[in-house]
Amino acid sequence: MTLAYVASILSSPLIHAPILFIIIRIIGHFRHNTKLYKYLSIGPVAWLLFCSMTYPSVLLIKKLEDNYPVVSLQSDQWKKTDAIVVLACNHFEDDELPFVSRWPNCSLQRNLHAALMYKIHPMPIYLAGGILGKKDNFSQASHNKAFFELMGVDGADIFITPKGSNTESEAKALSPLLQGKWISLVTSASHLPRAVKYFEDLGIKVLPIPVEHFSRRKIEPMIDLPNASSLYRSERAIHEYLGLIYQGYFR
Repeated sequence: MTLAYVASILSSPLIHAPILFIIIRIIGHFRHNTKLYKYLSIGPVAWLLFCSMTYPSVLLIKKLEDNYPVVSLQSDQWKKTDAIVVLACNHFEDDELPFVSRWPNCSLQRNLHAALMYKIHPMPIYLAGGILGKKDNFSQASHNKAFFELMGVDGADIFITPKGSNTESEAKALSPLLQGKWISLVTSASHLPRAVKYFEDLGIKVLPIPVEHFSRRKIEPMIDLPNASSLYRSERAIHEYLGLIYQGYFR
């Protein structure tokens, strides 16, 4: 069990909040000041409530998403780069599903935005990603290549490296092909702070292209009931914060 796998599990408030609650209660059981630990155990419950509401969850992820400005399709900035790099997310190998249903939102938005970029200004597209699922037969890179070809991208302009199970390993797999190039890096807005650093650490110049935003550019305070969408938004944010901690201190 890798550190990344553990961090991925613990990203969910539905997992780490009850665990913290139980740990605090157990510690309190063996301490004299049990009343103090009863009060402390309210913290994880309040945190779970915080993460399940719209405005707090947006605040969590917005700090990540606002690291880089939106680069519009009409901008001349990305057209000056040498290539487009699209990070893999996931793909479901199930031919009984409609084509669009085989792609989670992260993959669909990254790939579609890059395909629109190519349509406006054709340039090489680089893809990485190995075989992720135990029952999968093809790499993420090959699935993404098929997506782009279906969107009208010339196959000769698509370069794939069927290696990598996360952003760090994808960046390393693509690095030999990207040396000396300035790339437009297309990935989820909240994921960009980590992704950019991985590529820059390998000596690759990056223009961040954020997509899949979970917050509006301008937000206002609001009060609502707990909901699953906010929990997922918080989970995505916490996952990235844990990833940044790992990137900065443990690799």
